[in-house]
Amino acid sequence: MDPSSAGAGGNSLASASCGDAQKRRVCYFYDPEVGNYYYGQGHPMKPHRVRMTHALLAHYGLLAPAKMQVLRPLPARDRDLCRFHSDDYVAFLRAVTPETQFDQIRSLRLLLRQRHRPRHPRAPQAP
Repeated sequence: MDPSSAGAGGNSLASASCGDAQKRRVCYFYDPEVGNYYYGQGHPMKPHRVRMTHALLAHYGLLAPAKMQVLRPLPARDRDLCRFHSDDYVAFLRAVTPETQFDQIRSLRLLLRQRHRPRHPRAPQAP
């Protein structure tokens, strides 16, 4: 859903930092499935923090439609991922399974070293 086309509710208090002191619509993207994934040691994404933040928002009554609109993000498609990662890397991720992950570690290391380069200019380059 497009936040700009949302119905009533989800308005914030007037913000002096915006210069016009108008109320702003507040949308919050949350997917309850976020806690079902392990992003790896050292990854900045910590699912328990996302769940804890959501629980705090609920506890303080901030998830009410009059306070903010809660939207569920759409899953990324391959073409979305290929905007930031090489086609080979996305294909590798599509093919790997929990049963084959250990057999494919060498392939992944080679792929990361030789071919995978994030496409976004601000994304860190693979070693």
